[in-house]
Amino acid sequence: MYGRQSFSLPRLTRFVKALLITLFSSYVMLLIAEGWQHIPLSSWLALTPGALAPWQLLTYVLVDGGNPLFFLFGLFILWWVLAPFEIGFGAKRTAQLCATCVVGAAIPAWFIGQVVPGSPPLIGSGPLWMGGLAASVYLYKDQPMSLFGAVTMTAKQFLLLIVGLSLLMFLFSKNATQFVADLGGVASGIAYIRFLRRPRSPKKRPAQRSSSKGFRVIEGGGGDDGPGKWLN
Repeated sequence: MYGRQSFSLPRLTRFVKALLITLFSSYVMLLIAEGWQHIPLSSWLALTPGALAPWQLLTYVLVDGGNPLFFLFGLFILWWVLAPFEIGFGAKRTAQLCATCVVGAAIPAWFIGQVVPGSPPLIGSGPLWMGGLAASVYLYKDQPMSLFGAVTMTAKQFLLLIVGLSLLMFLFSKNATQFVADLGGVASGIAYIRFLRRPRSPKKRPAQRSSSKGFRVIEGGGGDDGPGKWLN
């Protein structure tokens, strides 16, 4: 008889909990503001390619106009990926990883507006969880990866699966902005792990200063028959 495979979510950590609450709250707030009050908040928060609005490099993750089930699936992926990272590296490193992925995805999405005028705006947390997945895979690249406890693959195969998923979504939506943002998020997640693993040079100990303010005592003269002389 085969043993039953079980899958459980990791413990909900402090930073990840705050992140999920923030994303869910902004999703509900935008639904109410735009769907019921007709306040166009998305146009102010979403990243418009080529536009000079620096705050949009971060705020685009707060805008998600997709299906609620897909949005909740994204939150589930963030929980599954980032909570173990926070347990291992702490809230500060997890926040740095998220910021790196968000900005790293936004930069190529912004530049595509210079190449392809009229590119659609960038919204949603997709690049964030794509980058988080890539970071987690690259962190444990020497170990076999398990997809929800059902399929086992190498880290390289897992990364190819992530990029292939992004390419499949691009072929379906024809959204070049989202595609380059996903690739930017993946590259940024890997780059942050490489940054964490960089070799660090040992700290040099400061030279100890003499307590005699630059003078030293040397023994001289005398020998066995006479008193010793001390020279500064």
